[in-house]
Amino acid sequence: MVRVLIAEGNHILRKGLYSILEEGEGIEVVAVANNRSEMYQYLATLEPSVVLFDYLSNSFLMDDISNIKERYPSTQIVGITDTRHKTHISGALKMGVSGHVLKVCSPKEICDAVVHVSEGKRFYCGKILDVLGDELDENGDVSCEPVSLSMREIEIIKEIASGASNKQIASKLFLSAHTVMTHRKNIMSKLGVNNTAGLVIYAVKENLIQPNRFLFDKE
Repeated sequence: MVRVLIAEGNHILRKGLYSILEEGEGIEVVAVANNRSEMYQYLATLEPSVVLFDYLSNSFLMDDISNIKERYPSTQIVGITDTRHKTHISGALKMGVSGHVLKVCSPKEICDAVVHVSEGKRFYCGKILDVLGDELDENGDVSCEPVSLSMREIEIIKEIASGASNKQIASKLFLSAHTVMTHRKNIMSKLGVNNTAGLVIYAVKENLIQPNRFLFDKE
């Protein structure tokens, strides 16, 4: 039996994932954690072979992936999220996730992911493969090539994250608005983001700006 720990912050989703896995062949759900404290407690006491983990849930941190792999190297992790954002998914795989599915995947696909990673294999649903594209090597691993940004690109990220327009950035850095737009497109392509919010998140994570300077409205 594959012993699975579900780590999910949403009550309804926890119930749904529990029902899906309990109906899966050769799978036993040993515990369900709704926060980080419970997750680490169950990892230490129950020694699950797989964690089905929504690392983007409000009750958890993405860094928990690498922490789990460091503390419990024999435990495999399957990421399961709502988002198919390339930066998040690629980052999760680099931190140690062995498989990744989405919450819109079929029950069979979710169960297959759990079983496959328990056997030491990689498993990504089709939508995840589409997102990652050529980042996966022939072994199904994500390339660890670092993102290379020039000093000019870092300057522009800081200005964008601070709320400056292309025209304002051009004036401050003595560039044309067209050049700023070209830099912006190149930066977004390198980082795998498609909007300003993604650039702001990157700037915060890399300590290029202070997050307490900004107020993000809930959509």
